[in-house]
Amino acid sequence: MSLPNHGANPMYVTQALGIQHPDNVIDFSVNTNPYGPPSCLKSALKSGALIEMLTSYPDPEVTQLKSELADSFGINSSMLLIGNGAAELIFLIANVFQNKRVAIIEPAFSEYRDACIAYGCEVTSIILSPPWILTYEEVEPYLQGTDLLFLCTPNNPTGVTYDEKEIVKIIKKADTTGTSVVIDEAFFDFTMSQKTFSNLISEYSNLVILRSLTKMYAIAGLRLGYVIGPPILMKKMKERQPPWSVNGLAQQVGLQLLQEKAYVKETVAKVSSERERVKREAEQLGFSVSDSSVNFYLLSEPSLQNMDHVMKFLIKKGIIVRHTYNFNGLEGNYLRCAVKTKEENDLLLASLKEWRGTC
Repeated sequence: MSLPNHGANPMYVTQALGIQHPDNVIDFSVNTNPYGPPSCLKSALKSGALIEMLTSYPDPEVTQLKSELADSFGINSSMLLIGNGAAELIFLIANVFQNKRVAIIEPAFSEYRDACIAYGCEVTSIILSPPWILTYEEVEPYLQGTDLLFLCTPNNPTGVTYDEKEIVKIIKKADTTGTSVVIDEAFFDFTMSQKTFSNLISEYSNLVILRSLTKMYAIAGLRLGYVIGPPILMKKMKERQPPWSVNGLAQQVGLQLLQEKAYVKETVAKVSSERERVKREAEQLGFSVSDSSVNFYLLSEPSLQNMDHVMKFLIKKGIIVRHTYNFNGLEGNYLRCAVKTKEENDLLLASLKEWRGTC
């Protein structure tokens, strides 16, 4: 069985499992905003206001968007690089650190490992056990001799947010060992606290913050992300980035999205409410749900060795969830489910209840 390494590929999932693809599918494996892009973007697309971006070469330096982002963080634009989604930036970081020693706090986004292996890095796993609480003591022994550390908070795939004090201690210690720390904050804006470590970027020259605009704003097809870090690293990454990596449409859309603060606030409130409701009702059905703070969570059934039977049952009901076989430390014992709209979440809960009745 060769399941796809990413969510949002329903057809590939059913093909790999040898299951007939349902006529109507709800994709719980994709973890972008369930309410779609903000209305301003929909209006601009319908009106044709962005059509000029399709016929002109984009600004290769992404000057305007970079300037707006840098101003919002109170940093020089030399500390920021915009890319074709966070995935491109991860590969650029791995390129800079090729053949170096890398540690990854896992379970985590598989792209870190894939990128580092592609560039000949020696990769070490720091695997956390459920309920996935990160401590300085667990990470500290790995820092000496490590060139690069990947840390994702809020974490993908668990949804858990790591303790701020523990992370700061890790950053400080890593600074003394010459270890660069990449903190992936792709989902930070889905949390109620919206806690970020970007305020430390000027204090620690070993700190790198990775962000995505595709998740909150539901623009996965456009691909837009950015990274903040020391100018020397940004320069090296830029030298390795293909020309016109960020298309003109994405640049213009990015400028509009930065103004959508009310949209973000509304999304966070709705997602948080639905997540807690789904967690409560799923636990009443006897399932375990991770202590997520974002727009997805891990679902497990304590009596099962893996979740294959549940996943296949849900697929036949037209519900596609994310397997966890390629997440170190999870090995298929969980399903990652997105927080969707109330109506869609109700269909998932009804299907879980029906599965429970077949046991």
